[in-house]
Amino acid sequence: MWQIRKFYLTEFLKTQRYFIPIMILFLQFHKLSFTEIFVLYAIQQAVVFLLEIPSGVVADQFGKKASLIFSRFCLLPAFAIFFVADGFWLFLVAMIFMGINKAFKSGTHKAYIYDYVEQSGTKISFTEVVGKGKFWARLGEAAACAAGGVIAQKYGYNMVFVFALAPAVVNCVNALTYAKIEEKHKVSRFSLKSHFGHVFGSLKHIRGNRIVCRIIVNSAIFAFCLGASEKFFQPYMRQVEIPIKWFGLIYTVVFIATAFGSRYAYLFEKRFSRANITNVIGWLAVLPVVVLGLRLVSVGGVFLFLCVIFMRNVRRPPMITELNRHIESGNRATILSIDALFRALLALAFLPVVGFVSDAVSMHSALLILSGVLIVNQVLFFVPGSAQDKGRTAEA
Repeated sequence: MWQIRKFYLTEFLKTQRYFIPIMILFLQFHKLSFTEIFVLYAIQQAVVFLLEIPSGVVADQFGKKASLIFSRFCLLPAFAIFFVADGFWLFLVAMIFMGINKAFKSGTHKAYIYDYVEQSGTKISFTEVVGKGKFWARLGEAAACAAGGVIAQKYGYNMVFVFALAPAVVNCVNALTYAKIEEKHKVSRFSLKSHFGHVFGSLKHIRGNRIVCRIIVNSAIFAFCLGASEKFFQPYMRQVEIPIKWFGLIYTVVFIATAFGSRYAYLFEKRFSRANITNVIGWLAVLPVVVLGLRLVSVGGVFLFLCVIFMRNVRRPPMITELNRHIESGNRATILSIDALFRALLALAFLPVVGFVSDAVSMHSALLILSGVLIVNQVLFFVPGSAQDKGRTAEA
């Protein structure tokens, strides 16, 4: 269906961020320390933290499409500011706009897709749409990264943000053409009582559901640890003395692999439960972070970082599908926003700590600490499977 193709186009366009392979080096080029860099990302997450639940409620009660359109327009001033910025405070403003974008799109786009698939009666499953969407996202990311390193070397770090503006504009136009869906909780005007009632109802649903709680906590800790680890990738490649022009091509390799992993992730669900898939990936992710934390500095370490990026992206589709399976449509965007809210809270609280440890000791020590947190997460917050999942695994 044409609307589903628009979902895939969105995923491709949103990853046309040519700054991905050089973002940390870009900030270091402008004399920022690890602590300042991680503080910027923490403040971005603070914006997400403050807006996450209100944005989810706006999406549920005023329309998911309107929320998506607004989120995409927020990227335009962000990229423009990054192009002209040369210091911490302007970078902070740009990060705030990116935080607003993230808050209003997180959970909402997947909730829109889930509702559209459910209401349209199409035979394609939500997991397949999300998986194929991730496929196009990773292909877009791979293409953008391959170009990003070359653009940065030839025209300078700041120019990558000029190149990123064009696809961001096209994505705004794409959002305007999204099909209408039935909004079960959509209201014509804001009601504070309705707002908080909707939020508390969603929180009550989470508190009363052990599996939903575990999925949200496990997913947040996993995403934080691997996301924080990934931020050391570019400085690590510089340690290994890899030329900047190759940075984008290295990212391209892992994103292509991730694209196909996400594209066909739904096939694994036919043989294994989503709980087992997410738990196995959760344990596998510990290995590269531990080895990197033990001060490995070689080309082999680059491969380990690629594994970190691969597992962070491939784990998300089965995890988000498992979460959606346990929540109702009317609360879906809000609960998915609470999920993103918890991830933002972890980043807000601990990213500056990771940056401080990196400056005070080393990034390898920070990685070793993150690997320990991953182990604790898998022990305490493993994702339990349902009786249906156990039966499917036994049949396989």
